Formats: sequence, C-alpha cells, structure tokens
Amino acid sequence: MTLTRAQAERLRVLGAQVDLSVGLLSRALVEHGLDHADDPAVLEAITKVREADRERRRRTGARVMRARHDQQQKEET
Repeated sequence: MTLTRAQAERLRVLGAQVDLSVGLLSRALVEHGLDHADDPAVLEAITKVREADRERRRRTGARVMRARHDQQQKEET
C-alpha cells in the first residue's frame, strides 16, 4: 500500500510512542478499520481517500494531455 510521506512519518512516530514496528502498527490499524468499516467516521475517511485519488488522477490526466498537445504543436511548427 502506498502512503504519503506525512502518513509514513505519522506511523513512524506513533510506532515509536507505542513501541511497535511500523508493520505491526499498520496491521493493527487495518484490523481496527476493517472491524469498524460501517462506522460513519471510517466511511468518511474512505470517501476522502477515494475523492483525493480521483482528483490526483484527473490532474495527472490533464498534465499528460497538455504535454501531448504541446508536443504536437512543436512538431507542427
């Protein structure tokens, strides 16, 4: 699973606080999330991640299309 730098740092800090490796802490957090998947706060977090990923993909697509367009313009001149 891919994490942002901020998320990875939060895991490292929390792991140090609770004296647990990042891997084991991640497992505990995943288990907790799965056990509470119907909780409104967890559903909201899922929605935020989905929306952020869609926006990231949209921006990437727009950037790629601009680059293609710019390249075509250069080739035509």
